[in-house]
Amino acid sequence: MIDLLRVRDFRRYYVGFTASAYGDALTPFALAFAVLELTGSPSALGVVLLSTRLPVIVLALVGGAVGDRFARRTVLVAADVVRFVAQGLTATVLLTGVASLWMLIVLQLVAGAGAAFFTPAAQGLVASVVDAGRLRRANSLLAMSRSATAILAVGSAGALVALTAPGWAIGVDALTFLVSAAFLGGLRVAGTPTAGPGLLAGIREGLTALRGRGWFWLWTAHASLINMLVIAPLFVLGPYVADRHLGGAAAWATVGIGYTVGGLLGGVVSSAWPAGRPMAAALAGFLLIVPLAAALAAPAPLWLVVTASLLGGAQATVYNVFQATTVQQDLPADLIARATSVLTLGGVVAAPIGMAFAGPIAAAVGTRTTLTAVGVLAVVVTLAALAVPATWRVRPPAESVVSVGRW
Repeated sequence: MIDLLRVRDFRRYYVGFTASAYGDALTPFALAFAVLELTGSPSALGVVLLSTRLPVIVLALVGGAVGDRFARRTVLVAADVVRFVAQGLTATVLLTGVASLWMLIVLQLVAGAGAAFFTPAAQGLVASVVDAGRLRRANSLLAMSRSATAILAVGSAGALVALTAPGWAIGVDALTFLVSAAFLGGLRVAGTPTAGPGLLAGIREGLTALRGRGWFWLWTAHASLINMLVIAPLFVLGPYVADRHLGGAAAWATVGIGYTVGGLLGGVVSSAWPAGRPMAAALAGFLLIVPLAAALAAPAPLWLVVTASLLGGAQATVYNVFQATTVQQDLPADLIARATSVLTLGGVVAAPIGMAFAGPIAAAVGTRTTLTAVGVLAVVVTLAALAVPATWRVRPPAESVVSVGRW
């Protein structure tokens, strides 16, 4: 994987991606404390956090169409500049003491819109800066970077908030987007734009082109269902179990660190594992989340929950790397961004539904019963997907001998 950093354009992409990922991980922590300091209201915090995700839901398909129609380098730089301005203004109003709730909501809606355009174009651009034979290793390296920056971001955000003020942490977040824009703007490969129809027609055209690809819709359905039925309930009920049985917030933070370290290990696995049937491998690997559901349901001792979280984090990286690589390798270059936007939309719509219902269901039938059901649903949904023949027909292309980019 490290050899990939010798490719000039991938190296610049990697630095820009890492800076942007650090900013993405830094914001929720700092924003939460900023809103609570400003309003003291958990409800207000919920509204502000929703404002960061709502634009992704509304604009995901448009972002995909833009990422396939225009030069992806330009789209990424523009999205980073928008987020730099939005988070820079957020930091400014907080530090100057003029912030109000409506200001934070509006600014986070703008920042969320930038994210809606960034993610689909970013997935498409990877295939332009790395040859097909090394896409899986490139995606693994990027996934490991995301996990490492998450650990660093939580620690540094906590220090900045504790020693200074939340506004300074958000100011650092703004600067990461400026760094990302600078590195991405220097790419020699822009990503090939297509002279296609208008955006709405482009969305329809993309959905039509994807219609006959059963494996893609199966993967989208699986990702959406597991986000709603498995991942969301785990991250809603997990803190409750930690608070009641494992030792509180520090215990849940330890579980989170274990999950993130597992993500790093998953990056190594996905890079070294040349799965002949990547979709089947990713779906089967998802079953490694079941021990975490079982450990929380028991509840098991903290060390056992952390061990299970390592497996859960590893499967998440393997799943996402194989999914991204399959989309980049199996679909035409001018369809990757739109396909990514469909996958993103399925996840971001399904997760809040699971979060909304997890608490009431647990209150009605009990936390242990709910978490046990989560583990059972993970197995049932995944085995159902593995039973579909399209899952096993997805094969990686032959290793490419052409290296894209300059050494």
